[in-house]
Amino acid sequence: MTVVHYSQDRDIWFHQDRGRTYTFGCNGLLSFSNDTPSFSFSIKEKNGKIGPLVGIMVSESSIPALLNRKKRYIELISHCLQEAGGIGVVCPISAIGEHTVHGYVFVPAFDRWVPVTAPLPNVFYNRIKSRREEKSAVFQQTVSLFERLRIPFFNRTFFTKWEVYETLAKNERLRSHLPHTVPALHIDDIRNMLQTYGSVYVKPNDGAKGKGIFRLTNSLLSKTILYEHINGQKTIVSLDELAPLLEETRYIAQQAIDADTWNGRRYDLRVLVHYKHGSYIISGIGVRLAQTQQLTTHVFNGGTILPYSEVKQRVDEKALHSLLAACGKEISGRFGFVGEFSADIGVSKNGTLYVYELNAKPMIFDEPDIRQSGAKQLISLFAELAGFAPS
Repeated sequence: MTVVHYSQDRDIWFHQDRGRTYTFGCNGLLSFSNDTPSFSFSIKEKNGKIGPLVGIMVSESSIPALLNRKKRYIELISHCLQEAGGIGVVCPISAIGEHTVHGYVFVPAFDRWVPVTAPLPNVFYNRIKSRREEKSAVFQQTVSLFERLRIPFFNRTFFTKWEVYETLAKNERLRSHLPHTVPALHIDDIRNMLQTYGSVYVKPNDGAKGKGIFRLTNSLLSKTILYEHINGQKTIVSLDELAPLLEETRYIAQQAIDADTWNGRRYDLRVLVHYKHGSYIISGIGVRLAQTQQLTTHVFNGGTILPYSEVKQRVDEKALHSLLAACGKEISGRFGFVGEFSADIGVSKNGTLYVYELNAKPMIFDEPDIRQSGAKQLISLFAELAGFAPS
């Protein structure tokens, strides 16, 4: 370990190890100075290279919340990075230049985020919150810069539900763990699925947290259809009543699985997964329990948290690890390197695991142990990608 200092007056990083030469970031030489530092960090050193310096990309609109100490997970990552001998610089896309970034580091001595200028980091971690921003010209130009300079970058983009299904379904082994899914471009697409399976979920293709989801179930006796949505349910006579929805939003239709239940309520697994040394490992498993209406398990829409220990004996963890390792490999092949993702996994009544969704920007888990484990795995991944992993 060595010590790196920062001068707020001169807006520079420097060291005070006379006679030593250090590189800092992906392309920066760290200068020697006897200046009095504004603050300092202990940082790892490997063959004259110090770091890792990690860029954490966030939306411009997230900066006020960051500075007001409302981005606790980002703060946790920064804290864990510093404990491990690294530095995290939080920055919006607009603050990333050809050679430097303008962002914020958390300084424990000040107990706040402090603005800094830093060399381009060794690795960038994408926590931008909107698909629109990822489609912007400045984002695409920045990604091109990373590619040109060979700066590791993850996760490059949000997934859509159809892209994930289409990708995973090409793998014969994974196919049996996927509920049959089709793009719902026309009412007939839903009608055919409903005739085949009797009950289907209809989900916005680029939705999250259960927003906009509804379920349709055939009632054979009355020849009507039960339409369940977040705020209630009703009976409809014809699917044509739903046609206006398809004009507004792109949906997918997904086979409803005969899911296992706990005390009469359906549950899903929420699994956090990270890349590590050429494969993917599980960093934590949470459980989400549906409301009594059974439509969605997302806490945002009324689902509740269940300790994993309550259903652990019903889950084949070896099969789950193998399933998610294969998923990680497939989505990295499709979307570019995926260093982290979360998975919504269903468990059927006979114990079969089903991949409902994969998410490129994992939710912030409510369970403290999963948050801590996830941060720890991220720090290890930053070190691996930046060349600071233990030899």
